[in-house]
Amino acid sequence: MEDSFYTSQESVEKTKNASFVEKIGPFVGITFPVFILVGVAYYLGRQSQKPYSETLYSDQSLTSSPSVPPNSPTLISKIFVSPSVRPSPTISSRPSPTPMTKTKIITSIPELDGFRSSSGAGNQSSEIRVGRNINLVTRGFVSFSLNDLPSGINIEEANLRLYQTKVIGNPYSAGGGLKVDHLTYGNSLDDTDYGMAALVSNLATIATSNVIGWKDTDITMAVRNDVENGRSQSQFRIHFTTENTGGTLIGDFAYFEAAEDSQGTGYTPQLVIKYY
Repeated sequence: MEDSFYTSQESVEKTKNASFVEKIGPFVGITFPVFILVGVAYYLGRQSQKPYSETLYSDQSLTSSPSVPPNSPTLISKIFVSPSVRPSPTISSRPSPTPMTKTKIITSIPELDGFRSSSGAGNQSSEIRVGRNINLVTRGFVSFSLNDLPSGINIEEANLRLYQTKVIGNPYSAGGGLKVDHLTYGNSLDDTDYGMAALVSNLATIATSNVIGWKDTDITMAVRNDVENGRSQSQFRIHFTTENTGGTLIGDFAYFEAAEDSQGTGYTPQLVIKYY
């Protein structure tokens, strides 16, 4: 009897337990997933509140290959932006040194300086004479050898220098300024050179007064032209601006020392060339 009683009691307990399970089973089946979802949402919410850098580096510490957030401007700049390349400085070449200027003084050729007159007379062994009288007009001539100049030079400046030794009458009042023609009359001075066509007429003015002393003028362009054209001499003719016969028999003349130094001054004609 007791066994049957206990057996029936156990059956009743089991029946009660089964009924309780059956009653709470659906409730548990519904609420458990809800708790899971709430927990996941809570976790994700906490994660989203962490600073970005904390999330990035904590994730990297948990994985062997750190994941790179695709929209991270800081990380992308670290990975993809290369440092700017500075341009190489421009190295300017050193300026060429200024060449040293040299000076050469060339004296006139004795047999090629002197004077010729409109009458056909003249002299190339005494002074250089320029002027007029009642019978004639006189022009002076001077010639310089270029053979001693170095080849390939650049001429900076060239000056003609003549020493006026005296005047007769009033040559500058009658004739005005004393002009220089550039010409080539060769290796002899004769009557035809008085009227020979010039390369350049009235190239320069060398004197305008009766004052005794050196008279000089720039003839750079003429000398450059001679050198560039391979001429062995630079030759010049001297004449007054106004040329006509008149005055007295003695005339109006300006005298200059020639290469022969016939007037004894020692100041013979010079061509002064500066070159490099």
